Amino acid sequence: MDRPARDQLRDAVRRALAGASTEEQFFRRLTAQGVRITKRVAPSGDITGFSVALPGDRNRDGKPIWFSGSKLAPDLSLPRIRQRLAADAAPPSEGTTEPARARRTATTAAADALRSLAQDDNESAADQLVGVGEVLDALAQTSPANTRAELQAAARDFERATRSHIQAGNYHNQAFRRAARDLVQSGPALGKGEDGAAAAMLLSILITAAVMAAHWHAARDHAQQAAASRQTATHLRAAYQAAASAPLTAMRATGQSLPAPAQHHAAEVIRAVLPTEAARIQAEPNWPALAATLKEAAQAGHDPVALLHRAVDNRELTTAGSLTDVLLWRLRHKAHLPAAPTYAPQQRRPTPTPRSAPPTPPLPAQAPSRRR
Repeated sequence: MDRPARDQLRDAVRRALAGASTEEQFFRRLTAQGVRITKRVAPSGDITGFSVALPGDRNRDGKPIWFSGSKLAPDLSLPRIRQRLAADAAPPSEGTTEPARARRTATTAAADALRSLAQDDNESAADQLVGVGEVLDALAQTSPANTRAELQAAARDFERATRSHIQAGNYHNQAFRRAARDLVQSGPALGKGEDGAAAAMLLSILITAAVMAAHWHAARDHAQQAAASRQTATHLRAAYQAAASAPLTAMRATGQSLPAPAQHHAAEVIRAVLPTEAARIQAEPNWPALAATLKEAAQAGHDPVALLHRAVDNRELTTAGSLTDVLLWRLRHKAHLPAAPTYAPQQRRPTPTPRSAPPTPPLPAQAPSRRR
């Protein structure tokens, strides 16, 4: 069943706005989606607003059914869109960015946003929520088929989570806006290899951001926005499972084949940093993948204990569904490890072919013993 025209147009406007650098680029993106546009022009010649319609959506008189930006959502009026664009001090990006790199850039922006959501700064937090929504809009239009539907649903739900009486000024989310721009310009991701694993890394931290958004709204009695944030997290978890399956399988297999001393050392690192959670972590299915990541970080020159402390300090872990998944992606991001590591197959030493032994010479005949 088709969604109402108003909802479809709201999605189209948000997709066009995600990462847009200029007003002209925003309108071009709308047109590229096949949306009909009409602009309100003042006597001075200035554009004061816009309305959009779906092709073929007409009233009884056969006229297009128009929706102004402000009727779609308060923050989609032309003045509010212009405010968001004007707050972006970054110059337009030149060229394109690889999908995997764009997703890692967005992961960095999301990690910074978690600190704002954990602090008592309403203006900054409201800005970061809008930034999260913009990245979700960009992901929804550039992700592969196996995650696209869930990400589109996540973007729609989180749009409701950005609505509150705390209006975003869009001065604290420029890293998110640049990340959304890179995501859109990078084009569709393949969903496998480094693209897919980098998406899993980003989705892991976006789940955390959605959960923290739910807590932030609940603490301010924003019941509807808190519920929308929790529903967003549900969709993101489903998308994460699809994206993370292949890279986690490879890391898990490598961890299971680690020598006993390496496995013991990884367990010691966990007990040193997270003594109360260590037993739970080692009982989770992806513990071998985390152990492999700790060994890989050490081989890259990092102190595993110090690196894990940094990952833990990023945010509390009590709401994490899988501690191992959260930690291993944080570790890989902070240590700049490949999101989809390519492990060399374990080479077994060939069993030496036994050499043919020379014939044993006959023992010399013994003289018969004499009895005394």
